[in-house]
Amino acid sequence: MNLQRHHQGPAAFGLRDNCIYLALDGTMRRYAKTAEFFRSANGNPELIDGRTLALHHVNGPHDVHYPVWEMHPDGDELLILASGSLSVELRGKGATPLPPQAAVIVPAGIWHRLIVQEPSVLIAITTRRNTVHEQG
Repeated sequence: MNLQRHHQGPAAFGLRDNCIYLALDGTMRRYAKTAEFFRSANGNPELIDGRTLALHHVNGPHDVHYPVWEMHPDGDELLILASGSLSVELRGKGATPLPPQAAVIVPAGIWHRLIVQEPSVLIAITTRRNTVHEQG
């Protein structure tokens, strides 16, 4: 008997509505990118040890929670600007322009926020555990 196996490739999904959790064991899981996901990720045991990759369409300050400061005490954050124009401001150190197709690593424990110069597409890879926010 000749059995044929049909192998289906992975299904594509949009990064506008989804983010990817990169677990330390090498697995990756997709989650719906909602305000509730980001609010609850801090205490979610499924998201305790790895990083989250999220693509953000940034049209103005509200899309990057400006003027709120953010800090990740448990890990560095990698910010990659695919297109547009942003600056990364580190508290007490001023702002650094982030040109398109460039990246910046924000060290763990450093308060930071983003300043939008023009609509942008930003990719962020960060730990969600213990992330804190403070009004500017």
